[in-house]
Amino acid sequence: MKPIEGMIVPIVTPLDEQHQPDFHALRRVCEIQIQAGIDVIFVLGTTGEFYGLSQRQQRQVVETALETANGRVGVIAGVSGHSTQVSLEALRDYAGCGLSAYVSSTPYFMRYSQNELVNHFRVLSDAAKEPIVLYNYPDRYGHRIDIESIRELLDDKRVFGIKDTDGNFEYMCQLLELKKAFPEFRVFEGALPNLARSGRLGLDGSVQALANLLPVECASLWRQIDNGQWESLDIDVARMWTFHQEIQAVDGFIQAMKACMSLRKWCGATTALPMQPIGTESLRRLRDMMDRTYPSWTEA
Repeated sequence: MKPIEGMIVPIVTPLDEQHQPDFHALRRVCEIQIQAGIDVIFVLGTTGEFYGLSQRQQRQVVETALETANGRVGVIAGVSGHSTQVSLEALRDYAGCGLSAYVSSTPYFMRYSQNELVNHFRVLSDAAKEPIVLYNYPDRYGHRIDIESIRELLDDKRVFGIKDTDGNFEYMCQLLELKKAFPEFRVFEGALPNLARSGRLGLDGSVQALANLLPVECASLWRQIDNGQWESLDIDVARMWTFHQEIQAVDGFIQAMKACMSLRKWCGATTALPMQPIGTESLRRLRDMMDRTYPSWTEA
């Protein structure tokens, strides 16, 4: 298995105009990421719109990404769901496919105690043959995974790592402190505005959705972290975060990013229902933003 480290792309799931997965476009997008130097492909995350796909379609996404990667980079898959049973069904469906790890958010819809969350991850760990990566994103999934809960899971050797998209820098520092007691614990930064700071503190990798649109630039961010090029990292992260906020203000981040990818002719702009793709005027605004911030985008 390829190591799970470096710059990780939570890959989009291209959809056709009938809102069905476009596997030809998915292969193209995965290949673009690999050629750009992205280290790991993460399918069926939030950006991958797993919630808009049937279980059969999710399995096909996993298989397509693995076939395209063909061992050149690691492939990990989300098994997030609204209940432990749903996550278990996904995990079992992907067993033996050749994934490097599973990624699971907290269950959503209902409110759960930390004890219930710990039990959720224990059940998944018991069923999995591949490593489990926790996914902490309270704004999206409704729960923060407490540091003591993570410590409990680490004591039991139940988790491999965590992707944190909370954006709380103090929490990230606590994760990195926990790593000192558990050196095999992998910590991945998912909050772009914190990457320049947390990158200095011993991260194992970063998961950045904008890598879908800017794979070369995101791969470069991790190379700068590897080489300790802090001044250029600060500049590039600040520019990318400003761009992220600008396109998100147009009409939601996933819609805007897929629209920008359609401008690059990498995939269509269709999003999972009930989300609707953006209109012509918004597309023009996005083109102007890309021309201004990343003027060489049309050359790739």
